[in-house]
Amino acid sequence: MNLTEDMYVPALRWRMAEYQALLRLTDGAKKRVVPYLTIPEREFDFDSWQPKKTIHEHVHPFVDRYGKKWGARPAWIGVHATVADGIMNDGRDILTYVFDGLRKLGAKAVPSIRLDATTKLQSSVAGIVKQDGRGVAISVRLEDLMKKDAFARVVAVFRSLEVNENEVDLILDLGQPNFEPYNAFALALIASLRRLGDLNRFRNLVLISTAIPETFKDVSKGVGELPRHDWLFFQALLSALPSGMRRPSYGDYTIVHPEFTPQDMRKIKSSGKIVYATGKSWWVRKGSAFRGNEEQMHEHCAVLVGSGFFKGNHYSYGDDYIGKCAVKKAPTSNLTRWKDVAINHHMMQVLDDLSNPVAGS
Repeated sequence: MNLTEDMYVPALRWRMAEYQALLRLTDGAKKRVVPYLTIPEREFDFDSWQPKKTIHEHVHPFVDRYGKKWGARPAWIGVHATVADGIMNDGRDILTYVFDGLRKLGAKAVPSIRLDATTKLQSSVAGIVKQDGRGVAISVRLEDLMKKDAFARVVAVFRSLEVNENEVDLILDLGQPNFEPYNAFALALIASLRRLGDLNRFRNLVLISTAIPETFKDVSKGVGELPRHDWLFFQALLSALPSGMRRPSYGDYTIVHPEFTPQDMRKIKSSGKIVYATGKSWWVRKGSAFRGNEEQMHEHCAVLVGSGFFKGNHYSYGDDYIGKCAVKKAPTSNLTRWKDVAINHHMMQVLDDLSNPVAGS
């Protein structure tokens, strides 16, 4: 698969809010989205002080769910470092098990591997690549990219997988860096990219980052805005790229921080809130604890609808839900639903941004 400039790479953990948000995109939007999926870490049972599920129980539903939520569409698929060496009940490793199942669905999935992957995981990915012939994604983190041996390490990985550069999708995962000042960071990043040589040798080049906070505990109640530094920086980077240097494709972590992990909900009182992407920021309306005061979401939605930022019910599934909730024609539901709503709208906003990057409306 080869990305075009108007295509978007959302980096998603494979949890309910993320895959439901993907499912609810329009067919037109789905054609411009290639998700970078991570089979996440196992959730923890704080009562018994152990993971809620075995490795097999955790991973087994992935293939069927992928088919139902994303069909045969392309995606990159990796596995969280905490479960990367996990073994399924039949002895297969996680990625081999998953790709054996996806192959039966005809899914156009490509395995993803990090530079620091274990030899065991590299062997698994090599087998998948050889069987499917769709190449591989190599994820390079910012701290790896800044090192002088970054290119040598990338070469070592794809040679171990017995693929050529034109079969490699290079995923530059910046995490949550200090974006500002944009121009200074852009120049530093460009200098690091030069160490990778001719970027046109790779099949795809994707830049993923985020400016979303890990938690919203420090965000004040009421209405506020958080700059979408990742998107604003990306535009500054494109302007700073030297003539002839390859333009990366854009990706982000939507509205979920990459280091977010499920918490002990007995101790956490999550607020009722709406996180709504605009061209330059996230509009946030935050209230009191959600549990026991779910009805606050009607007011949050009504404030958004009257704010001047709301795109209208027809913009996305997420917007339709917000618009209906504002007039009490949709239930206040649960926190997972509001994350799903926010992610779905965010993805549609990014697709608009990529179609008209100068507007930033």
